[in-house]
Amino acid sequence: MQFLIFLVLFTAAVPASAQIYRWVDANGQVHFSNTAPPQGVNATVVDPNAKEVPPAPESSECYTVRCQGERMEERQRKREAEIERAAVERAVAAPKPYRGLEFRKYISIQRGMGEGELLGIAGEPDLKADQGIAIAAPATVQLDRNLSTAARTGLRLVTYTYMPTPADPFTTTITLVGGRVGEIERVRKF
Repeated sequence: MQFLIFLVLFTAAVPASAQIYRWVDANGQVHFSNTAPPQGVNATVVDPNAKEVPPAPESSECYTVRCQGERMEERQRKREAEIERAAVERAVAAPKPYRGLEFRKYISIQRGMGEGELLGIAGEPDLKADQGIAIAAPATVQLDRNLSTAARTGLRLVTYTYMPTPADPFTTTITLVGGRVGEIERVRKF
């Protein structure tokens, strides 16, 4: 009877002490597994609580295989977080897709229209360029009762460009002079 109890306890204890196998494949890659390696492979049994011979410099207090595995998983999580952060930064830095300018909005734009009206109809441009100041034709200015002189005025020159899209293959360039639409150009690019 005692022999039978001993046999039952022994067979229950064998699976509880799982072994870890270590082997090197034909490519030189080291494998660890809790299942037996393929036939014909020279494998060694590793104790998960055994200390490694030389500790790695970054893990001076961690000598077990289990501890090293946990550290490796932590480094992998950090690497994946870094890759994800870099992907988000690339997405933020990528240029916005062109919106273009639909024909029905284009025909609503007229010369002399203010910049606010233009933005209300067409929306923000794909490209905006500040061209500087345009000098207007000379005019006369009265300095005092007997003296008048020629004067020039400077007007701000801005160019709005709406790039072509597959739905609208035209590039539309609108030039604003002094905050008013001065020139409208629409050219087919595709």
